[in-house]
Amino acid sequence: MNLRDKIGQRIMVSFAGPELTPEVANFIIKMRAGGVIHFGSNVTDPAQIARLNRDLQDLASRNGLPPLIIAVDEEGGRVSRMPAGAQQMIAPSQMAQAAAGPDAPALAAGVTARNLRRLGFNLDFAPVADINNNPANPVIATRSYGSDPEMVATAVTEAIKAYLANGIAPCVKHFPGHGDTSVDSHLGLPVVNHLRDRLDVVEIKPFIPAFAAGVPALMTAHILYPKIEPEGLPATLSPYFLKKVLRQELGFTGVVFTDALNMQAIADRYSAPEACYLTFQAGADIAIPLGSLENQLNCLEDLLARGETREMDMEESLKRILALKERFCQPAPTATPWDEAGDSALLAELARRSITVLGTPGLPLRDSEEAPLVVDFELPMASQVEEGRRPGPLLETLLRRRWQNLKFISLPATTVNPDSGRAALEAARSASRILVVTRNATRLAGQAALVKELLNLQPGALLVAARDPYDLLLDGQQGIALYGDPPVSIMALVEALFGGFQPTGQLPVPLE
Repeated sequence: MNLRDKIGQRIMVSFAGPELTPEVANFIIKMRAGGVIHFGSNVTDPAQIARLNRDLQDLASRNGLPPLIIAVDEEGGRVSRMPAGAQQMIAPSQMAQAAAGPDAPALAAGVTARNLRRLGFNLDFAPVADINNNPANPVIATRSYGSDPEMVATAVTEAIKAYLANGIAPCVKHFPGHGDTSVDSHLGLPVVNHLRDRLDVVEIKPFIPAFAAGVPALMTAHILYPKIEPEGLPATLSPYFLKKVLRQELGFTGVVFTDALNMQAIADRYSAPEACYLTFQAGADIAIPLGSLENQLNCLEDLLARGETREMDMEESLKRILALKERFCQPAPTATPWDEAGDSALLAELARRSITVLGTPGLPLRDSEEAPLVVDFELPMASQVEEGRRPGPLLETLLRRRWQNLKFISLPATTVNPDSGRAALEAARSASRILVVTRNATRLAGQAALVKELLNLQPGALLVAARDPYDLLLDGQQGIALYGDPPVSIMALVEALFGGFQPTGQLPVPLE
């Protein structure tokens, strides 16, 4: 490999759109890219994304490149890139999986891996190993298995084993831990003032068994630990965390990916080329700059101008990258049969097992309600990692099959207009049954205030926490926790409401 090839293999590129256009093809060839990460704009339906991924691998092969790492963020729950036509294959969130029982993380990971493999992916940026011990965390929350380090460690390890058994490279994230923050690193730089002793017994704890289980890749966190990191650098750019702690002390030998370098935690302080260079100096193997094609190309050109410096550990990094590609990125010798119906049914069962009922909310509901009201607080996007994915009309559609006279009111979760709020309260006063569906209301004052008013109007009003389970605090820890609203979880909720099964889910986090 020449220097351009070597540097290109250490950059994971992105592009907009569902097709490999001539412009994008020329860009990937010029970049000598090591991998591609897909987002929602790249995906329209299963056949399209499978075709795009085949075209990408063919392009690499024809132009003398090693096979591409083709990656995606498919965590389940609110972080999914599944196309239309495959929505039933979105797993319940990691927190929902934890609520469903100790075998659920492995079962969900197995389904996800099989689905990704048939679509042409070879690496999933999952599982999330962060411990959600901060209820105010705006970016992790139900993406985490829970708040207990031991439980999270076990769940992460079992998920990794299932990914590996099904031929997909898992990438555990976000090292050294993103759970105890109240700032979304997409929007700013989180600062965590813990000492190293605390990190070892809490935040870092799930990563240790993940390494022992053979996880081949890891993603960094854009977090500043001022009481630990000696140079005042976020972990993604920190030799202390990536070389001393991760490589030397913990013995991780796999590939280190950065989180996206266009997130504001990094981009507010460093240009993309500078961030790429600093993270390579720090010990990362693959940078994910994102941004425009020109911006990504600038990163390559800047690194070329710097030359092959000793600080970039070029040869060792390439060995790790090529070893991962040899293991996971080769084309399968034969098409692997896939039981789509069986896997879809398995996810539906996991969603049922995750539904958690607290208190005595008066279930099951009756089909014969005269004037039922549902007030559904929509939340298009809690964090940029969701890409604006919305739950859609599924809940209303399913409830209308049960309640012929249903009045369904959708309100924005983030801002509650006084007129729309008054309209909801007026409708509630004449309702025979009130169902309130919240999304992160404990962190949104307007939503929380209206929810309390609605619940106080009727003793039998039922609260459903569709996202963070902490919303159940608004009704004295009574109601139903859903942990996320992918289709499988919405369908399980409606079944539970009308007595289709007895909910058995257990809270993976304390309500406080």
